[in-house]
Amino acid sequence: MVHQGEFSISSQFSRTSRKASQIQLFQLFLAMSFFLLNFLSSSLLAQTGRLGGTIVSSATASPLPEIHVFIPNTTFQAFSDENGNFQLTNLPEGTWELQVRGLGWEKFSQEIQVIAGISIQLSIRLNKQENSSFTASDLSKSKINKLTKALKEAFVGEGLEREQIQFLNPDKLIFEEQQNNSYRVHATEPLFFSNLETGYLISVYFDPFTLDSSTPQSLTYVYFELPKEEHLEEGRRAARLKGYLSSPRHYIAQLMEGKTTDFPTPANPEVAFTSQAGVYQLSFTKPLEVTLADGSQGSLDYSGEILLVHLNGSPVASDQLVLGGVFLNQNPIFGVPANFNAERMTKLANLEKNDLVMQERIYLHTDRKHYWPAENIYFKAYLSYGSPLMAEELSKVLHLELVDGTGYEWIHQVVEIKGGVAQGHLSLPDLAETGNFYLRAYTAWGLNYEQEEFILPIQILPHQFQPAPFPIASASKKISVFSDKQNYEPGEQVRLNILTLDEEGKPLKSNFSVSVLDGNQAVYVPDYQGIESLLQLSKRKSGVEEYPVEKAFELAGKLLDENGVPIPGSIKAFINGYEDVRTLKSAKDGTFYFPDINFTSDFEVSLQASDQNARPIRVIQLDVKSYPTRKDLNTISFPKIVPRGKQPDAAIRPIQSLQPGEIMLEEAVVEEKKENSIGPMIYGEPDKVVFTEGMNLGGTTLQFLYALSAQVAGLRVVGSPPNVGVSFRGGEPLVLINGAPSNGSSGTTLGGGGGRSVYEVLEGINIFNIERVEVIRRLVPMYGDLGRNGVISLILKSGEQRQKELNNFTLLKLQGFAESLPFEITEGRRKFYPYLKPFRPTIYWNPTLTNDGSKLSIPIEFFLNEKSGPILVEVRGITELGEPISGTFVLNEPTIEPEQK
Repeated sequence: MVHQGEFSISSQFSRTSRKASQIQLFQLFLAMSFFLLNFLSSSLLAQTGRLGGTIVSSATASPLPEIHVFIPNTTFQAFSDENGNFQLTNLPEGTWELQVRGLGWEKFSQEIQVIAGISIQLSIRLNKQENSSFTASDLSKSKINKLTKALKEAFVGEGLEREQIQFLNPDKLIFEEQQNNSYRVHATEPLFFSNLETGYLISVYFDPFTLDSSTPQSLTYVYFELPKEEHLEEGRRAARLKGYLSSPRHYIAQLMEGKTTDFPTPANPEVAFTSQAGVYQLSFTKPLEVTLADGSQGSLDYSGEILLVHLNGSPVASDQLVLGGVFLNQNPIFGVPANFNAERMTKLANLEKNDLVMQERIYLHTDRKHYWPAENIYFKAYLSYGSPLMAEELSKVLHLELVDGTGYEWIHQVVEIKGGVAQGHLSLPDLAETGNFYLRAYTAWGLNYEQEEFILPIQILPHQFQPAPFPIASASKKISVFSDKQNYEPGEQVRLNILTLDEEGKPLKSNFSVSVLDGNQAVYVPDYQGIESLLQLSKRKSGVEEYPVEKAFELAGKLLDENGVPIPGSIKAFINGYEDVRTLKSAKDGTFYFPDINFTSDFEVSLQASDQNARPIRVIQLDVKSYPTRKDLNTISFPKIVPRGKQPDAAIRPIQSLQPGEIMLEEAVVEEKKENSIGPMIYGEPDKVVFTEGMNLGGTTLQFLYALSAQVAGLRVVGSPPNVGVSFRGGEPLVLINGAPSNGSSGTTLGGGGGRSVYEVLEGINIFNIERVEVIRRLVPMYGDLGRNGVISLILKSGEQRQKELNNFTLLKLQGFAESLPFEITEGRRKFYPYLKPFRPTIYWNPTLTNDGSKLSIPIEFFLNEKSGPILVEVRGITELGEPISGTFVLNEPTIEPEQK
């Protein structure tokens, strides 16, 4: 059945094949409309699939862990787990080469065909490699250093450029002296090169070769994007874009789009589809001369009649492409992966970041507008930007607040913004105080604009009351809903198909959420402000305090004396144990701040403060920083509150005020015990585990290091405090505290400051609070440059044990980024409340629905309650370009009639 307000879809369009639809898009693509070109190409590239599988030994069928699985020249890679399982996600459509490599095993290679929405499962059997061991010659340290330098030059070259490249694992090289006094070089694992300018760690596989007399052979590259560091990102983007614009792939992509201005001779490009999704045939005049931006010359050629390519210009088979001129000298270590998003980076580099472009506007879709105490408010926030390119550049923190009519803040929750959306739920307390409330949703940066924030009036009412119902105005903008039946019986399963369509009836790339309400239990209340009006352009305000772009949330605190008077002082804080150690001084009014916090869920802060006379300060306030509203909330109107048509049992109510003759029982204190939840780390199995129980600790950092070095081979401790050096694998190892990096030249958000030595890190820790030490002798590429000298991972004791050992510290428990949990799980709390258990006003809520532009419709399904009645379906969302889409539909009845009073 077609429901109200949708677009009419002809049977001809319904029968249109996926391939024909792609042909229409490609015709527009070749017409070179600049706007449509960029939109369609990004839509096609967004069509992805996934690849998973298991790797076992062909001889014993036993699973093989730590096997490297990757697509060469891309960032798509994974390592098999202890059961031999692996998974690669978000693979673009097309034909790709899959490689599988592991020490002591023969290389496995297979061509795979990725199709959007299809998951590929492989069972891979590896053969044991013959003659896989090599004998290293007995060489002096100076000779090894000289040979290592020669090897780096063989891979990287000479000159100033090579200084930006760090060779991370020279200890994995094996040099074999030959009879002619030359040296043949092998490696026990791929070589790791870190490009500090582009921000990539490049793994290089090679066949053994002889230094000086030959060059590295059979080179295979795979890229890993190093963790983001805000102060480096702009330079990295520029370096990556520069590398891409000088690559053959850029010029092939130009030919795919029909652009020929960079070619001094006629290129005559022709593009055709193939039977394989994501693969195209390209032909052009060959050899084709290319003039690069710096004036240098290169040439493009290919073997055969046509060149098979992906839409972004990367060849399906790299050996089919024949390069000449400057292209021959390009080194992949200085380049970018084949899946580099050049389109977005080019646009971002050319984007003028003015007030119009930098704005962000919010719309919040909730499952309902009225609730009972102890229910959940489900929400999804949509952010629309002055330019869609700014989604990754602006705020990452959404603030959500529940405020009552007096302005009192009942709940303040922070939610991480990812890709321009944020979702989750607010768990309402079992309030005796009910009535009208306001739900605030904002970003700190958005408050600098006239729209400021999103305000939603909601009502939290006793079970026997409800808002006065409104007549339902079914409406739709670019949303259609199809049902499989005209009417449904109680408890029946409902299947709906949701279409997001443009004016021509073509699928829209979109992100949306769906709420389904039972009209017998929930009342329809329209949006206080519609999604279209809230996502309109807004002007920058002037003459007010400017708030920052928050990439992480901030903690705000105040020091008070025993009379509640603010007092200045010094603070030492241990955030979540020792993951983040900070010391600072407060302002004169006692206020202090901890910026750049990005913990998820619950975390703990232990604070110690002293005044200017070194006397302890006992009263310390601390919470997640919020920003006050500038709006007059009293101007917002609410629906009238009326009795429900059917009253529940009088004994089933939320908490009520004490009645005459009732007494309050004495408080029962239940001690909470937080178990140590530190599980497997991303570095996998450690090479050595040392428990502190058997180390006979004396309490000093130096004694701890000597005791540890006695149990860990290769760990050296030299010097005396405060100049104590710790050496492992030829340099200082990376120290992790409960999984968080805590030293290293580049620092880390939760590391307490970069550049600290191992000794300095341990000096800030109560040694008796360490439960165990996990030692990783090998290079750990997941940590980039920081993991080059191995890892010492400190696992701390539980929060309860820790607090006993932190004398004179105040322990505060705070809530970080709220986790987004499935609707079915969070609704499970209803069973603990007798007045909620029999009811299910929100039948279905799903904030994760998307259409990548390749699907005609998105299916959903749910079961109805056990009483027949009208069903309200609300859809809200946003397109790839930030345009709002919405729809309100009714199943079973044309309207929801008010309940009898």
